[in-house]
Amino acid sequence: MNTSSTLNIALTSAIALGFAGITYVVLRKSLKQKASHVAPDNLNINLITSEEDSEDAVNELRRRSARYHAIGFDCEWVSDQGKKHPVALLQLSTNDGYCALFRLSHLKSIPNCLKDLLEDGDIYKVGVSPGNDVKYLAKDYSVYTKSTLDIRHLAELCNYEPGGLGSLSKALLGIELDKSWRIRCSDWEAEELTERQITYAALDAHVALKIFVKLVNDYNKTPQFSPSRRNSTEHWNNISQFCSKYLDIGYKTKNKAKNDKECKEKKSKGTKEVVSKRYTHATRSKPLYHNCLLTAPDGELLSTCDDKKAKWYVENELADTVCAEPLTVRLRFEPAGRSVGAAGRYYQLSKENRCVVCGAGHSFIRKNVVPREYRKHFPEVMKEHSSHDVLLLCAACHQRSNARDQPVRERLAARCGAPLAPLAHARTSEDAACRNIRSAARALLHGSRKHVLPEARRRKLESVVLQHYLQHDEITTELLEEAANIQVAFENDDYESHGSKVVEHYRRHDGLLRLEQEWREHFLESMRPQHLPALWSVTHTAERLQVRQNEGRLSEDDLKLLAM
Repeated sequence: MNTSSTLNIALTSAIALGFAGITYVVLRKSLKQKASHVAPDNLNINLITSEEDSEDAVNELRRRSARYHAIGFDCEWVSDQGKKHPVALLQLSTNDGYCALFRLSHLKSIPNCLKDLLEDGDIYKVGVSPGNDVKYLAKDYSVYTKSTLDIRHLAELCNYEPGGLGSLSKALLGIELDKSWRIRCSDWEAEELTERQITYAALDAHVALKIFVKLVNDYNKTPQFSPSRRNSTEHWNNISQFCSKYLDIGYKTKNKAKNDKECKEKKSKGTKEVVSKRYTHATRSKPLYHNCLLTAPDGELLSTCDDKKAKWYVENELADTVCAEPLTVRLRFEPAGRSVGAAGRYYQLSKENRCVVCGAGHSFIRKNVVPREYRKHFPEVMKEHSSHDVLLLCAACHQRSNARDQPVRERLAARCGAPLAPLAHARTSEDAACRNIRSAARALLHGSRKHVLPEARRRKLESVVLQHYLQHDEITTELLEEAANIQVAFENDDYESHGSKVVEHYRRHDGLLRLEQEWREHFLESMRPQHLPALWSVTHTAERLQVRQNEGRLSEDDLKLLAM
């Protein structure tokens, strides 16, 4: 074969390989684009731009969500040079493919029917990180969405990797979502949305709900689920038992990943895990209720009480022991009042030492239904006999309850002009310069004892101290000890307590009894306790004070203060 033929063959092969490569790249790109736009065929997408359309859409969402008690939930907005605009688009979807895209930027406000749907605690709003969307809806439109559920909680429960919506969709549904930054950061306030925007927005809400349904059905087949309901659809009628502990609770991926990594490292090194003994709320190992009996001189039952209180009366010769089991003591003096009506009988009843929400019988934390930041500003006449609003919750229920209290605080802040103060406006603040002086002095004292400070570091720390104490020319032990104890925290002159401002607002407008009742109503609605003490009542204080008023035991000032 001559040289010319060899060159022709090489050139032909190169051209063929080139075409093959180009064809491969084009096909790969085409397949990738096709995969990123995969969408269920049964989507029924509705753009909502008027209040009339909103009402029809909400009715349809309610009707179609009846079986699963949930809707897919997501929001979109525009950010301009780092500044976020109000939420422009709200996406809600049902499992059968009905998607309502509410163009809030065109509606300008949220219709009442849509507001009622978002604030309906019986319908779950499921998605990934729905808490952020809820926060922005509250800030932009004063709508306080209830019963949000981050599907990553359920993914973890079912032993799936709790990633983002895109990875969950691909892994669980086989649907690859379009997650290009160009579409995510597009103009959601545009006069007309593109087809790609519409599909992207609808799928985000719809896929979240499809994942939710799959996860609940998967969990229904696991051994830990009740055998009587396995492989049936009855679990959807009992969905609250499965999901209630995750409602309105954020999913903290970073902390979880870090903790998991630390645990793995400790196990690999054979290090014994040390459990921290610092708790935000200490749990009780001893019972709260001893159900001792306190009676009047004529033997009439006044109330139950703990053993310490009963023994205190006896030890101070104010009562006599009548019976040892149950411990019963009889007062030697006539009490200010007797137990009258349902409010009085509440204190006569025995109380159970168990979580009032789920019934757990161990590791309790006392829950203040009306948070102390408000109750501490109440008048004494309302703080007397306040045990009605102190209930037992297990640690898990206590955590959920506190998380669900935050939206109420935010509503009160907006309604009463009582902002929840950021750190800059806290009661006290630290002076940075004084903190540096104290740190330098303590380092010098410590270094002097241990002889470990490098000379350059020592000179730098000494200059920090001497710049403050200009009257001193040299560092002495006495000077360092003074600097090491320098005041760092100072009272903020412009500090205003959120709790006191809310209480003052209600005192002047709706009355403090109304504030107290709102917190009790919120507890019932958000936690749905199944084991409340008998006769526990939202209007308990009003009933109790009414009895006192009838008996002439309330002053005119009390009546005015309480707006009775």
